[in-house]
Amino acid sequence: MSSTLQLISFLVSFLYGIFFYFLTVFNFYLIKDLKLYLKHILTFIYVIDMTIIYIIIFYHLNKGYFHIYFILMVFVGFFIGYLIYKNFLSKINVKRIFRH
Repeated sequence: MSSTLQLISFLVSFLYGIFFYFLTVFNFYLIKDLKLYLKHILTFIYVIDMTIIYIIIFYHLNKGYFHIYFILMVFVGFFIGYLIYKNFLSKINVKRIFRH
């Protein structure tokens, strides 16, 4: 694998981790009023779907060849997404921005 393809794979994995975090927050928002067993089932299906999407992206990007450090970049991106949400987006007052 060439170095440029590895850098692209790093970037895609990092951005996918951020994307995965924000979709996880959205998923938890959608299922918050369901029963506990339905939450577990839907979360399991969600994680399986996100894993399959990641594998498909890597299959098209570099023929499905990945290392463990690409998966670590997904975790780093997930953590950075958490920090972005915690420190910036959760403090935005939407009602103040969209006043009539």
